[in-house]
Amino acid sequence: MEALLMKTFGFSHKPAPIRPSSPSAQDPILLVDDDHLHRTCLKEFLHLRGYRCLEACQGKEALEMIRQKAVSMIITDQNMPEMDGLTFIQQLNQAFPNEALPIFLITAELSHTVRLCAFKHGVNRVFEKPLDFQELCQAVDWVIKFDLPAHSTLNSLSS
Repeated sequence: MEALLMKTFGFSHKPAPIRPSSPSAQDPILLVDDDHLHRTCLKEFLHLRGYRCLEACQGKEALEMIRQKAVSMIITDQNMPEMDGLTFIQQLNQAFPNEALPIFLITAELSHTVRLCAFKHGVNRVFEKPLDFQELCQAVDWVIKFDLPAHSTLNSLSS
């Protein structure tokens, strides 16, 4: 059964090594959400688990940050003014077509269409509001622990 799961999800038969450094030594997690309170709560939950975070209040700001700093993963809200989360992810994929980062999408309006579009554009997981911060943090732990996907970082690629 384990071999079937590994083959299905593209894992090698050898488990990925666990990083010797603590999560705080990792590149930060980018949080993209126009709701300051929501961003702050998520940042605090992640900080308590040893993660560093960068914050952006909109997609355009997040794209600029990614061009300047390495990040280990992205957690973005779907419903934001100017640029929604899926548009941000599409522009991220266009700007960095050869890179992959773990991406979580948070949405209050979860529909089959949103979920399919999210997965089509490389989102690893979709969370519905109201957000269970503990569940999201456990998912972050899992992604970081198992180094998924390939833990590439996007930074200064346009230089």
